[in-house]
Amino acid sequence: MHRPHERAGFGRPLFFLLLIAALAASACYSRDYNQAVAANVSLISDLCDKLADYSKADFMLDDHKVTSEEMGEFYYAFNKASAFSASTPREASRHSHKDFDKMLVAYENFVHAADEYRLRTEPDAAALAGLMSQRDQVKHLAGRVTQDLHDEAKS
Repeated sequence: MHRPHERAGFGRPLFFLLLIAALAASACYSRDYNQAVAANVSLISDLCDKLADYSKADFMLDDHKVTSEEMGEFYYAFNKASAFSASTPREASRHSHKDFDKMLVAYENFVHAADEYRLRTEPDAAALAGLMSQRDQVKHLAGRVTQDLHDEAKS
Protein backbone atom coordinates (compact mmCIF):
# COMPACT_ATOMS: atom_id res chain seq x y z
CA MET A 1 0.00 0.00 0.00
CA HIS A 2 1.31 3.41 -0.99
CA ARG A 3 1.33 6.22 1.46
CA PRO A 4 0.06 9.58 0.15
CA HIS A 5 3.43 11.32 0.63
CA GLU A 6 5.24 8.65 -1.42
CA ARG A 7 2.91 9.20 -4.35
CA ALA A 8 3.26 12.94 -4.03
CA GLY A 9 7.05 12.55 -4.00
CA PHE A 10 6.92 10.56 -7.20
CA GLY A 11 4.37 12.88 -8.79
CA ARG A 12 6.25 16.10 -8.11
CA PRO A 13 9.17 15.51 -10.48
CA LEU A 14 6.74 14.33 -13.12
CA PHE A 15 4.61 17.43 -12.59
CA PHE A 16 7.64 19.69 -12.94
CA LEU A 17 8.83 17.84 -16.04
CA LEU A 18 5.40 18.26 -17.60
CA LEU A 19 5.36 21.93 -16.63
CA ILE A 20 8.80 22.48 -18.17
CA ALA A 21 7.71 20.66 -21.33
CA ALA A 22 4.58 22.81 -21.57
CA LEU A 23 6.59 26.01 -21.12
CA ALA A 24 9.11 24.91 -23.72
CA ALA A 25 6.32 24.06 -26.15
CA SER A 26 4.71 27.45 -25.64
CA ALA A 27 8.06 29.18 -26.18
CA CYS A 28 8.52 27.23 -29.42
CA TYR A 29 4.97 28.10 -30.46
CA SER A 30 5.63 31.77 -29.80
CA ARG A 31 8.91 31.66 -31.72
CA ASP A 32 7.19 29.80 -34.58
CA TYR A 33 4.44 32.42 -34.58
CA ASN A 34 6.98 35.25 -34.75
CA GLN A 35 8.90 33.55 -37.56
CA ALA A 36 5.75 32.76 -39.53
CA VAL A 37 4.40 36.32 -39.18
CA ALA A 38 7.76 37.77 -40.20
CA ALA A 39 7.95 35.46 -43.24
CA ASN A 40 4.41 36.33 -44.32
CA VAL A 41 5.06 40.06 -43.88
CA SER A 42 8.21 39.79 -45.97
CA LEU A 43 6.39 37.90 -48.72
CA ILE A 44 3.44 40.31 -48.78
CA SER A 45 5.77 43.30 -48.80
CA ASP A 46 7.80 41.88 -51.71
CA LEU A 47 4.65 41.04 -53.65
CA CYS A 48 3.37 44.59 -53.12
CA ASP A 49 6.49 45.93 -54.79
CA LYS A 50 6.15 43.44 -57.63
CA LEU A 51 2.49 44.31 -58.15
CA ALA A 52 3.32 48.02 -58.08
CA ASP A 53 5.98 47.42 -60.76
CA TYR A 54 3.46 45.50 -62.86
CA SER A 55 0.98 48.34 -62.48
CA LYS A 56 3.53 50.97 -63.51
CA ALA A 57 4.39 48.87 -66.56
CA ASP A 58 0.69 48.66 -67.48
CA PHE A 59 0.88 44.93 -66.71
CA MET A 60 3.14 44.26 -69.68
CA LEU A 61 5.84 41.61 -69.26
CA ASP A 62 8.22 41.43 -72.15
CA ASP A 63 5.84 40.82 -75.05
CA HIS A 64 2.62 39.88 -73.26
CA LYS A 65 0.06 41.31 -70.87
CA VAL A 66 -0.03 39.76 -67.35
CA THR A 67 -2.72 37.09 -67.33
CA SER A 68 -5.25 36.13 -64.68
CA GLU A 69 -3.21 33.01 -64.03
CA GLU A 70 -0.11 35.11 -63.38
CA MET A 71 -2.11 37.23 -60.94
CA GLY A 72 -2.78 34.04 -58.99
CA GLU A 73 0.46 34.34 -57.01
CA PHE A 74 -0.83 37.53 -55.37
CA TYR A 75 -4.12 35.91 -54.39
CA TYR A 76 -2.37 32.74 -53.23
CA ALA A 77 -0.13 34.72 -50.86
CA PHE A 78 -3.19 36.43 -49.41
CA ASN A 79 -5.03 33.13 -48.93
CA LYS A 80 -1.98 31.51 -47.33
CA ALA A 81 -1.40 34.41 -44.93
CA SER A 82 -5.11 34.58 -44.07
CA ALA A 83 -5.18 30.87 -43.30
CA PHE A 84 -2.16 31.32 -41.05
CA SER A 85 -3.85 34.20 -39.23
CA ALA A 86 -7.01 32.15 -38.72
CA SER A 87 -4.92 29.28 -37.33
CA THR A 88 -3.49 31.43 -34.51
CA PRO A 89 -6.49 32.42 -32.38
CA ARG A 90 -4.40 32.26 -29.18
CA GLU A 91 -2.33 35.15 -30.54
CA ALA A 92 -5.32 37.30 -31.57
CA SER A 93 -4.86 39.75 -28.69
CA ARG A 94 -1.27 40.57 -29.69
CA HIS A 95 -0.65 43.89 -31.43
CA SER A 96 1.31 42.04 -34.11
CA HIS A 97 -1.68 39.84 -34.89
CA LYS A 98 -4.12 42.75 -35.04
CA ASP A 99 -1.81 44.77 -37.29
CA PHE A 100 -1.11 41.67 -39.39
CA ASP A 101 -4.84 41.30 -40.02
CA LYS A 102 -5.09 45.01 -40.93
CA MET A 103 -2.19 44.54 -43.33
CA LEU A 104 -3.95 41.57 -44.93
CA VAL A 105 -7.13 43.57 -45.51
CA ALA A 106 -5.12 46.40 -47.08
CA TYR A 107 -3.19 43.90 -49.23
CA GLU A 108 -6.37 42.18 -50.40
CA ASN A 109 -7.85 45.56 -51.38
CA PHE A 110 -4.65 46.45 -53.24
CA VAL A 111 -4.60 43.17 -55.16
CA HIS A 112 -8.25 43.48 -56.19
CA ALA A 113 -7.80 47.12 -57.24
CA ALA A 114 -4.65 46.25 -59.21
CA ASP A 115 -6.43 43.36 -60.90
CA GLU A 116 -9.26 45.69 -61.91
CA TYR A 117 -6.70 48.17 -63.20
CA ARG A 118 -5.05 45.39 -65.20
CA LEU A 119 -8.32 44.81 -67.04
CA ARG A 120 -8.64 48.47 -68.15
CA THR A 121 -8.12 49.19 -71.81
CA GLU A 122 -6.27 52.47 -71.22
CA PRO A 123 -3.78 53.59 -68.56
CA ASP A 124 -5.22 55.97 -65.97
CA ALA A 125 -2.78 58.19 -64.05
CA ALA A 126 -5.24 58.87 -61.21
CA ALA A 127 -6.06 55.18 -60.78
CA LEU A 128 -2.35 54.32 -60.85
CA ALA A 129 -1.66 56.93 -58.17
CA GLY A 130 -4.43 55.36 -56.09
CA LEU A 131 -2.77 51.96 -56.46
CA MET A 132 0.57 53.34 -55.32
CA SER A 133 -1.16 54.85 -52.30
CA GLN A 134 -2.67 51.45 -51.48
CA ARG A 135 0.74 49.84 -51.87
CA ASP A 136 2.21 52.43 -49.49
CA GLN A 137 -0.50 51.65 -46.93
CA VAL A 138 0.31 47.92 -47.05
CA LYS A 139 4.02 48.67 -46.68
CA HIS A 140 3.31 50.98 -43.73
CA LEU A 141 1.27 48.27 -42.00
CA ALA A 142 3.98 45.70 -42.74
CA GLY A 143 6.42 47.98 -40.94
CA ARG A 144 4.06 48.23 -37.98
CA VAL A 145 3.80 44.44 -37.74
CA THR A 146 7.58 44.15 -37.82
CA GLN A 147 7.87 46.77 -35.07
CA ASP A 148 5.17 45.00 -33.04
CA LEU A 149 7.10 41.73 -33.23
CA HIS A 150 10.24 43.53 -32.09
CA ASP A 151 8.41 45.20 -29.19
CA GLU A 152 6.71 41.97 -28.15
CA ALA A 153 10.04 40.14 -28.10
CA LYS A 154 11.37 42.71 -25.62
CA SER A 155 8.48 42.22 -23.18
